[in-house]
Amino acid sequence: MTPRERMIATLNRRKPDRVPIQLGWRHEVTEAVQRHYKVDTGGEVARILGADMTRSVSPKTRWAEYEKKVNGTLEGAYAWMGPVILHDSRTFEGPWGVVQRVGADGKYLEWVSGPFAETDDLDSFDWPADRVIEDDPELPAKVDTFKKEGYWVVGASGVHPFKQAWHMCKRSAAAGVDMLQFWGDVAMQDRMIVPPERWRALDKQAWKRIITETRKVNADVTFFFHSDGDVTPIIDDVIEVGYDVLNPLQPECLNPAAVKAKWGERVTLDGGGSVQRTLPLGTLDDVRREVDFLLTTCAYNGGYVFRASNVVSFDCPVENVVTFYEMARDYDLSKLEGPPEVIPDPPCMSIEVHA
Repeated sequence: MTPRERMIATLNRRKPDRVPIQLGWRHEVTEAVQRHYKVDTGGEVARILGADMTRSVSPKTRWAEYEKKVNGTLEGAYAWMGPVILHDSRTFEGPWGVVQRVGADGKYLEWVSGPFAETDDLDSFDWPADRVIEDDPELPAKVDTFKKEGYWVVGASGVHPFKQAWHMCKRSAAAGVDMLQFWGDVAMQDRMIVPPERWRALDKQAWKRIITETRKVNADVTFFFHSDGDVTPIIDDVIEVGYDVLNPLQPECLNPAAVKAKWGERVTLDGGGSVQRTLPLGTLDDVRREVDFLLTTCAYNGGYVFRASNVVSFDCPVENVVTFYEMARDYDLSKLEGPPEVIPDPPCMSIEVHA
């Protein structure tokens, strides 16, 4: 199967030739895996490991007023962000007015301030909406080319606030993308960040309108929902508004097997590999047990995309990382006949974590 055929089968609850695979890791991991395979690029790694979601497109944006204020670029791991408003060598401001600082070790960003740090007045911010989005007449042809080459095409709609999200969705859907992804955490490991009733009153209504209106432009587009943490209180709502894929199934706070058993006929699951326990702290046997757990409990009838439950970080041994993905790539799904009789606990929870 091509990546596109594999994803279509999976979303339609048909068992594909193998589980679809998506990579997601920090640059330090990419470099370590390249050294492991003795290759020069991340693209070569993706081919070796059978990654399926490797083609994405996005409407063009241009922040004209912001561009007038930029005064430099960051050094090190975050140089890829390009020109920013530098407050000092480590502190910078992005186009949404959010100020962040690169940590002393250069590995993480910390929030410093934002446009609503001192006010609750949402009208005090000059919301860009669609004026920073530029028409791209070449986008439909680019999408069509990727599809003809057998790729599943993801439209990069990202973390944009709701009004701009609609404009991004509309343009991406009109171009014919296969899937639109939205990233934004609404839960922690032990509870929701936003109380479920407030999420239903605010976010749910916005998402329902965005998804409904987008499908008037492209009825076939797939919607992907991401939130870390325990989102079980709102999974029914997420499905109800029209999301098709639920990510990332953080196994330290919810059981992917239990989610599959309860909701697997209504939503495709994506993720589940432990980045807090198994990948950084487990043995190779622990890694193999986790892969087997995820595939036997979640992939027996399609409806599951294999990946870690968050970005694979630099604390994960490269042997664990490549074993995790190689085993999934080579796993024989034909031997899976149906759901387990008893729902097992995630094997990652048996791995000790020491402070």
